[in-house]
Amino acid sequence: MQERGMEDYEDGLEAAAAQPLAPGGDALESVVRPALVAATRLFLVAGVALVLVDETGELREAVAAGALSQVLEDAAPQLWSGPSLEVLAGGQPVRTADLPGDGRWPTLAALPGLAGVNSLLCVPVEGPAGPAGTLTAVRRPGRPWLAQEVESLHVYAGVVASLIRTAAEAERDAQLIGQLEHALHHRVVIEQAKGILMEREQLDPAGAFDRLRKAARARRRRVSEVAAEVVAGDPLPPPSNGNGGLPPA
Repeated sequence: MQERGMEDYEDGLEAAAAQPLAPGGDALESVVRPALVAATRLFLVAGVALVLVDETGELREAVAAGALSQVLEDAAPQLWSGPSLEVLAGGQPVRTADLPGDGRWPTLAALPGLAGVNSLLCVPVEGPAGPAGTLTAVRRPGRPWLAQEVESLHVYAGVVASLIRTAAEAERDAQLIGQLEHALHHRVVIEQAKGILMEREQLDPAGAFDRLRKAARARRRRVSEVAAEVVAGDPLPPPSNGNGGLPPA
């Protein structure tokens, strides 16, 4: 008889595999934010904001750097519904040297924290399956963005995209290891419980596991939870076939 109760182990694998390829807040802070800080110095701007979207295109997270970092993070919804949405829809950078008078994003331009900011440049950040978000730079002088500035920020967005992928993969690897360790622990407990039942009820390995599996189903519990109780010394209820758990003669 082949064991069918690999649920605990398989659940660990499935849960790890189901993790999206997108880093959490810690990864963004440790990996991406330093790159944004460098961008503010490289492009001589007051702030740079990375806006990430989920698989449905909705705002997922934002992180910013520079003198206006907090303002830009607070403005993430307006960035997403304004220039970011325009970039994601068209796939091309958008820019302005007169944010207050531009008229395309009045909600964003009206934010008090952005008073005095005139120039904005927003470029796409590409993910494995398409745009993953945008990178936006803002500066106070109303100076037009040169073509080389647009191209340079576009290239830098590619660097940021690579960092996001690297951070996401590292985070996923760590989650996978944790899931596998958790699943392995469950398997060890199950094997211990099987050994106890084999000695206590004179069962073979397959019969001992079947006892655990049926007891778990009867209680609507996980096999590993019932196994842990057996290891702790709790007896299993008599099997439903009424033979005390002994194999048939």
